[in-house]
Amino acid sequence: MEWLTSLVDLPAETLVKYLAGTVGVALFGSAVAFALIPSPPKIGVYSQPNKWYYLKYWTFFLLLKVRQRQNSRRAKGERGDAGYGKRSRNSVEDMDRIQELPKEHPKAVDAVYFNGGSKDGCYFVGATARRHDNLIQTLLYIRFPDFGLLEMPSLPDTCLLGEKPLSYAAGGLHIEVVEPMKHWRLSFKGLMRLIRCDGSREEVPVSFKLDWLAYTPHFDFDTDLDQSILCDAIAREVWSRERFEDLKLAHQTHYEQFGEISGVIDIGGYGDRKLQVQGVRDHSYGNLRDWGDLHRYAIQYIHLDDGKAICIGSICMPRTMTRLIIGYVFHPSGQLERVKSCDINLHELGEDGNDPTDFVINFIAGNTKYHLEGLVLDRPIFYMGWDWESRIHERMCTYKVNNIPGWGISEWCYRNYTGRPNTFKPKPDKTDA
Repeated sequence: MEWLTSLVDLPAETLVKYLAGTVGVALFGSAVAFALIPSPPKIGVYSQPNKWYYLKYWTFFLLLKVRQRQNSRRAKGERGDAGYGKRSRNSVEDMDRIQELPKEHPKAVDAVYFNGGSKDGCYFVGATARRHDNLIQTLLYIRFPDFGLLEMPSLPDTCLLGEKPLSYAAGGLHIEVVEPMKHWRLSFKGLMRLIRCDGSREEVPVSFKLDWLAYTPHFDFDTDLDQSILCDAIAREVWSRERFEDLKLAHQTHYEQFGEISGVIDIGGYGDRKLQVQGVRDHSYGNLRDWGDLHRYAIQYIHLDDGKAICIGSICMPRTMTRLIIGYVFHPSGQLERVKSCDINLHELGEDGNDPTDFVINFIAGNTKYHLEGLVLDRPIFYMGWDWESRIHERMCTYKVNNIPGWGISEWCYRNYTGRPNTFKPKPDKTDA
């Protein structure tokens, strides 16, 4: 948000130049002044529109247009000013690879995440997040409905040490790009905890080499989010220099893409099992990821029987935005519909920490209304951050969207205050993540 915070320091005549033809100086000044007037947040967290909401909304919309015009005159992919209409890298090859963790930013992150589900109830989730000091926040789940749930023995803790420099690898899990935006490979060799359907447990040797192949274009949150939902999120908040500085500091490049994971899982003593699941993979990188900044999020990833791929969710991070709706729909043809509105209100949906096992969400993407019904089949829980700042419910679901069946992952995050139990590896003094 450097472009917006810098506007505060510009001379009046320069502001007039930027805003001429779009908004008058008087309107802009009124919006800034009225933006400082707070409105009572729901349950003390979720900001609500006040009477100046529409003035702030359209002011921010016009400022986004100013930024887009500025971007058209700059070198595409110029680093240091990504987001809000501008890509972070020159090419997909530069995006879809291991990223540098800047030494001057102790909470920098470079993370990849893969999930998938199938009509017959199989699910896969695997992820690694590279942090400083060789910390790799890692998780792995595999579910077969007639067998049970396999999980890394280190879970619900996710803090592991990396196995080799500049790699997405820890705890036996290795994730690597084969061809950017098209093909990734996931491999594992080690012990996993088997939780059988009857609740009994044992550790078993597991190995696999799986391929992920894309079947949609990627969706870049820096450039592809519908402007109306971003303007809505910003217009709800109290405007201040500090808030816009936080928006700039906390920005992460994040993009998603749906694909299919396929291969064979070798489970020692139980033989081979074929896995073929559809779902999303994402890649995030930036200078700051602090799990303590998140109050909640609830994000659904869905593959429908007719080939549609859907993301719909809401994020509450009080430091920046307390109700940011995100989402999109990809049709089998590759056509993209951006989510424009959604009825998710997190304070009305599992705010007490007990996530519902069935839920309904209505949203509009493009010009189409969608009615989503979700049912949770399984929900392992893990924790992120050395101090377990976030508790995440990895909900393996079946869906119906406009009466079309589907499947996928519904990931719900809650701020956690229990701290890291003494029974787990203590936090190194030098680690900040």
